[in-house]
Amino acid sequence: TAKNILGFNDLAFRLIGVPVIGFVLPLIFFGQSLSMGLINYLPMWVMTSIYSFIYWEGNRFIIIQARKRFPDAADTNIKLMWQIIAMLIFTLSVCNILNPLLEYLNIDSDRVTPTPFEANAASLITVALCGAIYESVYFLKKYQTAAIETEQLKKENLLSQLETLKNQVNPHFLFNSLNTLSALIHENPDLAVEFVQKLSKVYRYILEIRDNQTVTLQEELKALNAYIFLLKTRFDAGLQVEINIPEAIKQYLIVPLSLQILIENAVKHNIVSAQRPLCLEIFTDANHHIVVKNNLQKKNQTMPSTQLGLQNIDNRYRLLTGQSIEVVATLQSFSVSLPLIGTADPTFATTPSIGKNKTT
Repeated sequence: TAKNILGFNDLAFRLIGVPVIGFVLPLIFFGQSLSMGLINYLPMWVMTSIYSFIYWEGNRFIIIQARKRFPDAADTNIKLMWQIIAMLIFTLSVCNILNPLLEYLNIDSDRVTPTPFEANAASLITVALCGAIYESVYFLKKYQTAAIETEQLKKENLLSQLETLKNQVNPHFLFNSLNTLSALIHENPDLAVEFVQKLSKVYRYILEIRDNQTVTLQEELKALNAYIFLLKTRFDAGLQVEINIPEAIKQYLIVPLSLQILIENAVKHNIVSAQRPLCLEIFTDANHHIVVKNNLQKKNQTMPSTQLGLQNIDNRYRLLTGQSIEVVATLQSFSVSLPLIGTADPTFATTPSIGKNKTT
């Protein structure tokens, strides 16, 4: 609707603006005076109000069409140029058609007739003023929307950090990690040292990215490998993870901790054992999305999943990119697809190429 495109309901603005501009124009540009009396001033007011109405509605239509044609923020300069040229052509054309016509009809007989220069100048200044008001309201609304979305994104990031820290530092996680570490100290001291180092790396990553809205896929994968090491040390043959990410797209951006949360959810809600191993795959699909997929072997849980982790990731993606994550659940598998967000390295191509680069 016009209201959504313009950013506000301009009906009252038009109903008041047209007669007000029609009343003021003769006083400013055409040397008219109220000393002649309102009755004598009325014909000129009617004439300039007709001009104002035609200019206003015509240029309003041009503004709406320009915003439909160039909706993206990246096209703002092109949109404004297109809009200004169209408004100039329309305004000058109408002015130079209507002015002689009204003179021919003798509407302003016995009164000061504006010269073509005065008529064109008055028309352009009026249109420029109205256009500036429309654009100012539009950009103000955009700024307010962006500010609200930024605040929402900050809240989502904070919730993500709190959720992740809660999950990682909860008694179950510490209990399982300490149990694994306790066994390793006697059985394999070297592996125990590596286990502590990986555990430290996971915590350090969480602290380092706490203020980031995005991280590179390469950073996320480095921390993810440390997290997977902890899980595989704990579950051994019960957990199988295959990562197949081309090197060419590792400079692209992703929501921080999204991969870790997805793997954590898979381990939390599925049976993980040597007899029934949980198989996780992380790869890129034809749409250049990162996909995390696991075979489905649900635990018998008394409490249903809240899906807070998935909702959190989806909210952050929608605020950052306008896109949602894709969730596909079948009887055999469960997968989540995450869009890539631009690139941190301008030397990389805009569209990533998909290749084979297996990492485990």
